Amino acid sequence: MTDTGNCILCGKCMEVCPLLRASGQEELSPRAKANLSALLASDIEALQEKDAAELAGLCLGCGRCKQKCPQGVDVPALVADLRGKHPGFRGWLWNKWLKHARELWPSTSLAARLIPSGMQPERLSPFLKAMQLLKSGNGLKPFVRIKTLPKNHAGTSMMLFSGCTARYVRPEWQHTALDLLSRLGIDVVKGKFGCCGMGLECAGFQTDAAQMRDTNVLAWRKAGKPKIVTLCASCHKGLAEYSKNFEDAVEARQWIEALTPISRLVLQGCYVLTPQAPEWIGYHRPCHMQHQDTDHAFLSAVLGEKLLEPDDRQCCGFGGVMQLGSPELCTQVNERCWQSLDGADTVLTGCSACVAQLAASAPENIQVGHWLEILDLEDDA
Repeated sequence: MTDTGNCILCGKCMEVCPLLRASGQEELSPRAKANLSALLASDIEALQEKDAAELAGLCLGCGRCKQKCPQGVDVPALVADLRGKHPGFRGWLWNKWLKHARELWPSTSLAARLIPSGMQPERLSPFLKAMQLLKSGNGLKPFVRIKTLPKNHAGTSMMLFSGCTARYVRPEWQHTALDLLSRLGIDVVKGKFGCCGMGLECAGFQTDAAQMRDTNVLAWRKAGKPKIVTLCASCHKGLAEYSKNFEDAVEARQWIEALTPISRLVLQGCYVLTPQAPEWIGYHRPCHMQHQDTDHAFLSAVLGEKLLEPDDRQCCGFGGVMQLGSPELCTQVNERCWQSLDGADTVLTGCSACVAQLAASAPENIQVGHWLEILDLEDDA
């Protein structure tokens, strides 16, 4: 079992847990899970199989508690370890869903649009709705024109890590990213990246996640170890976690230094809003981008006073595999997130999972999308 650390019951994790804040149930707090994991480490028979599987499902995997813990207790890792030991049908389904994204994601998105809502399995309905809207979008139109882009990276070789969503469901994100890199004068090196593996690791499938890591690191090495441009905050966080798996400390540092969010590359450009720009724009900061958020820095520079100040406490409520097991709890978290976005006509974010969850739950007439969608690339920079 993963090291349970040394919880001192300080309660700092409880201050930041979106699940506890939304549900009010202390038994769902990170502290409760850490203490229970410590108990299981000494008495493996302490929980029934069903109880263990249930507990394993009740964590959003946002990582806020890990960032806050003064003792370094990693509750999401403890939960992932428990999930790995008690995967159940939901775990099996999530595993297949992530490992076979190329085949399953486009077809599932199509099926979700065709199945009447009344015929969808009740516990899968929120997930299917998210897939439906992730594929089709919900009407977000470009309203930012590029006047100039920085040229300080011209001639540099970089690889694009699009992520599964941009590769298989929203290819326009990938096309926009490639267009931007071309305009920046960057030489895009081709390489066969796979899934970042973060969703598999959080769900407890460590072996499968390790295979994904090996695939991606090998592709990077074969390409000559160039910079890796990311579009998704969760993918970026997942890739950053690879550093602990390198045996060579120098190469681990090279990997971390190679990871570059695309917003960092375009931050110093010059942009103009079109008349179609919404009056008020909300930004949802992904849980996996709590520090050095260049997506928000970019949007602040471009949108100015139109951009509402983000509430850093909120999680969209997607929750990964938890979405399949406890959609009602995910909904409670999601509702609080929307309360914090009150007043926005359009909501932008830089995480594919957040786009899916927010688009599926958006109030009427509110548009949601990845911030790449607001760029009008019809006019040459």
